[in-house]
Amino acid sequence: MGKQKKNITVTIDAIECKALYGQTILQIARANDIYIPTMCYLTKVEPIASCRMCVVDVEGVDGMILSCQAKATDGAVIHTSNANIERERTNIIKLYDVNHPLECGVCDKSGECDLQNK
Repeated sequence: MGKQKKNITVTIDAIECKALYGQTILQIARANDIYIPTMCYLTKVEPIASCRMCVVDVEGVDGMILSCQAKATDGAVIHTSNANIERERTNIIKLYDVNHPLECGVCDKSGECDLQNK
């Protein structure tokens, strides 16, 4: 007989979400149509946590955590946006923008890319 997965419940931005033990916060958010920005997350490969755009706050945990890496725990209360998170994401995007022109001559999506939109 196969091992049964444990069900958990987390609250993301005041929305109660059912999930399976072992899922990341980002996976649960996406399954419930809750937006958390990412730049490096690709569903077909293991998360590499290089862009740091997916930071979230979890009540009771000091500092921001990466939602692409952090496994959700039953009963967790998670916030995807607040002043500190937005400041962190803005600083990250500023670092990307230093070497990324608005009219990108290399990218096929010039004017329509995620980096420029963010």
